Amino acid sequence: MPAAYSHPVADPQRSAPDPDTGTQRLWPIFVGGFLGPFGGQVVTTMLPELAAAFDSDLAGVSAALTAYMVPFALLMIVSGTIAERIGRRRTVRLAYGLYAVSTLGCLLAPNLEVFLVARALQGTANAFITPVLAGAITEAVPPAKLGRSIGLLGSIQAAGQALAPLAGGAAAAWHWESAFVVVMISAIVLFFVPPPDSTMPAPASSAERWKALLNRQLLLSAVLAMLSFITGMALMLLTALFARDTVGVNATVAGLMVASFGIAGLLGGRGAGSLLDRFGRLQIGIIGFLLLGCGPIIVSLTAGLSPVTGAIVGACGLALSGVSSTAVRALTQMLALTSAPANRAGASSISQAAQFGGSAIAPFLFMPIYEAGHGVLALQLAAVPAGLGALILIVVLSVGRRTRS
Repeated sequence: MPAAYSHPVADPQRSAPDPDTGTQRLWPIFVGGFLGPFGGQVVTTMLPELAAAFDSDLAGVSAALTAYMVPFALLMIVSGTIAERIGRRRTVRLAYGLYAVSTLGCLLAPNLEVFLVARALQGTANAFITPVLAGAITEAVPPAKLGRSIGLLGSIQAAGQALAPLAGGAAAAWHWESAFVVVMISAIVLFFVPPPDSTMPAPASSAERWKALLNRQLLLSAVLAMLSFITGMALMLLTALFARDTVGVNATVAGLMVASFGIAGLLGGRGAGSLLDRFGRLQIGIIGFLLLGCGPIIVSLTAGLSPVTGAIVGACGLALSGVSSTAVRALTQMLALTSAPANRAGASSISQAAQFGGSAIAPFLFMPIYEAGHGVLALQLAAVPAGLGALILIVVLSVGRRTRS
């Protein structure tokens, strides 16, 4: 098994980051990492206002989420490799320009159809931002601090997802357009601070960039990313329903329980990444997957508890999974980014596309079980993908140790 599967060592093909310009230029990467999920999810709590503005119903305006996510997820498969081909700076600058223009389109849309087209363009733009930013971090920080930086980026992305509904709700109470104004201004500012181009020697052809993605480490990253997001999405989706139907809390409390997943991920992301740097990727990854799987099990045990106790216990389970999910996300991104030095952004986009694939699969796997009246069973089964992730890492770790010995 390649040494890259073990605790990170210096990438032999990677140039050392400039101490004067590398880490000081991380703030645009982190702000850009926040902007993508924030812009995507900000409409979730303003759907009634959008329905009124466009003379539609909730079902119609809810397509604003799908319109953003579909092109985003599909283009993520190829966006990173395209960015490495034409240059990170140029790609991200063009993407931020499109993001700003499409956000202006959302503001000025005369009807729902135009609004949805603008949202699709937002998702298209973000597909060429998120994986490229992750690739840029790899060459901007020392190898010994890569886990902490990737963990921090993951926590900031989690913050964007967690804070978007709150900000959208606040904007809706005043003028829903104000949220899009903030997003547009942010994209314009970031347009002027794109990440630097890769310092790695460019492959001779585009075919070599694609060939660089055909490696076992990236496959491992994609499989683990999908498994972790299946459990994470199922946990949040099922908890939102289980908390109201079985625990007996109201919608507000159920929302706070689910929010604890993202909040804990935000607070613990940097520390979780540091553990990867200090103790080894695979060892911390195994623990992370096991703790991630504990979340749905804990929530399933709240059946029969009082609403107050059930809400507290369930929130603790979600928080535990939120922190561990950030650690696992950092692991999968580190595996991806170090798997193909000649195409880091392409590798990152493949891994992240697998994440969103896991999010899309989760409802189809577990909602039929829940709707059949087996809420506890659905939650318990949601822990299985995380368990599989831990098992895969245990096998990889044991094989790697035997190979080195």
